[in-house]
Amino acid sequence: MTRPTIIIKAQALHRLMDELLGACGCPEDTRAIAAEVFLEAELRGIGLQGIDYMPYLIANLRNGNIDPRGRARLVKESEGSALIDGGNGLGQPGAVMATNVAVEKAKTVGSASVGVTNSQDIFMIGYYAERIARQGCVGMVCTSGPPLVHAHGGVDRVLSTNPIAFGIPTQNAHPVIVDMATSALSNARIRQASYHGEQVPLGTGVGPDGQPTTDAATIRKGAISPMAGHRGFGLSLVVALLSGPLTGSDVGPALAGAVSGEPSGSQGHFFFAIDPRSFGELDTFEAAATAYINEIQGSKKAPGVDHIRMPGQRAMAERERRLVEGVSILTATWDIIGDLARELNVSMPEP
Repeated sequence: MTRPTIIIKAQALHRLMDELLGACGCPEDTRAIAAEVFLEAELRGIGLQGIDYMPYLIANLRNGNIDPRGRARLVKESEGSALIDGGNGLGQPGAVMATNVAVEKAKTVGSASVGVTNSQDIFMIGYYAERIARQGCVGMVCTSGPPLVHAHGGVDRVLSTNPIAFGIPTQNAHPVIVDMATSALSNARIRQASYHGEQVPLGTGVGPDGQPTTDAATIRKGAISPMAGHRGFGLSLVVALLSGPLTGSDVGPALAGAVSGEPSGSQGHFFFAIDPRSFGELDTFEAAATAYINEIQGSKKAPGVDHIRMPGQRAMAERERRLVEGVSILTATWDIIGDLARELNVSMPEP
């Protein structure tokens, strides 16, 4: 099915998202970071982690679930670890702080872990894994969120989509970035499919009756399935435990208010950085990683395939194109944002 879209210039889109957050009382410095993360998602062709999410974020800002003026602060640290309190504000500023602290400590002691608690959604976690990788470290980021996914063998919403991301520095222009949900599909992909009455693959989720369905709208009333059966369930559980209990944050049904609009618990995130110099020279590591990537890309292609892409490669090519040509946004999303902008007295840019 063809989804109607509009094209908007990146600078105009950034301004719009910044002003929407400003209209909800967010200070200039914190909202600028949030708008940048949303824009980077749009530039990479991951709009489901961009402006499409803003209505939910703004709803929680307006109903008091998120403190628009909340600020992240360091509350506990050792040589190789730290804990950041997100101040129940926008999630992205605390996540950027966590990446910087993790890299600084890793370059001092070899590796470092940083937890964030009392936070909100940080969106597109590959953004933070990439920040770590571009500073010469191997990065891992994971986060939890509202319950949307059933356990393997269950039907109730007890897990989030629990994404995990890795960033690996190489000698190429861009690091290797792996960013994935541990559910069969991300919640955002199912949400966008429901806008257009689309079907999704069997095994994506169940309806409110617990029966498997391919109807995206029905899955939104039921639960998403974990990816790869028990394997995805196991990985999702680990992400939840690292993001929740380890950081002193809530997990599972305690975070349901982020979707329902009711009061919600404390969301947590986990960041890990490894300095390759702990094991040898950074240049040696990057050269070996790049050589292996070249070997993979030079291997025999499947029928009809002319290029083996590395994780993150498509997104960076899309980013370069969209910076020139503009960002493609679903018309359905643009209409929703237009209604929201009118409520907040924010002017919409012309597509």
